[in-house]
Amino acid sequence: MKEELCRAFCNEISVKEVPAGLAVSTPFRRSDGDAIGFYVVRNATAPGIARLEDDGETMPYLEACGVDFETQTRKKAFENLLTEYGAEYDEGENIIRTPLMKDEELPRAALRFVPLLLRLFDFLLLTQEHVESTFKEDAAKKIKTVVGGSAVIKENEPVDPKLAEVTPDMVLHADGREPVAVFFIQSATRVHEAIFLQMAALYEAKEALSVVALLETEGTINRDLHRRARNRLGLVATWEGDQDAAVQRIEREVIGTEATMH
Repeated sequence: MKEELCRAFCNEISVKEVPAGLAVSTPFRRSDGDAIGFYVVRNATAPGIARLEDDGETMPYLEACGVDFETQTRKKAFENLLTEYGAEYDEGENIIRTPLMKDEELPRAALRFVPLLLRLFDFLLLTQEHVESTFKEDAAKKIKTVVGGSAVIKENEPVDPKLAEVTPDMVLHADGREPVAVFFIQSATRVHEAIFLQMAALYEAKEALSVVALLETEGTINRDLHRRARNRLGLVATWEGDQDAAVQRIEREVIGTEATMH
């Protein structure tokens, strides 16, 4: 059995000499069908010393597929993976690599380096729970990028002391405009809170306020609640599938029709 397992794995590995050292192709594939591989890069000044590097395409590929490593959640997960597998990331060259080591240490290091690359591609296969954990960060980052230069932004703070019962995710206030409270919606409860804040501003505090519900997906709430939200809130928008348009619509709510297209 041991010999059969070795043949099953080793027969699928391709090793070629290249000017820098060795190019190794593994039997594992990323989502576009290309093999996951790495290089053994020899130290030009110290014989018998080398390190492992990816092909420099791992991070650009993941980012091109929509993985944003600037969000706190993903950035921390990425850094933890590098630490766990004893690797580092050269942002300038987009290369993931190990420290230099002796030749005899390379086979064992390779057995750790390939799982690291495989786990990095798992960022493309995030579970729904992980997607939900980054929705708020992604939305907040995009809103701040688009509207930050035109409005004062507060996060996770009440609109004002008269409306302290419910805290929105963001409050955006442009000069000469009414403030806009934004709720990132992942559940029906949060929609009810948004409606409560809008009604409290209108009929109790008598404060000018526009409340926005940004739904993660169209299916986040049912049709009846969606209708109630549209009839009572300043704006209901959907993040999934049309993020730019959703944020541009919020921008117009914050600064008016003079908002520019991005």
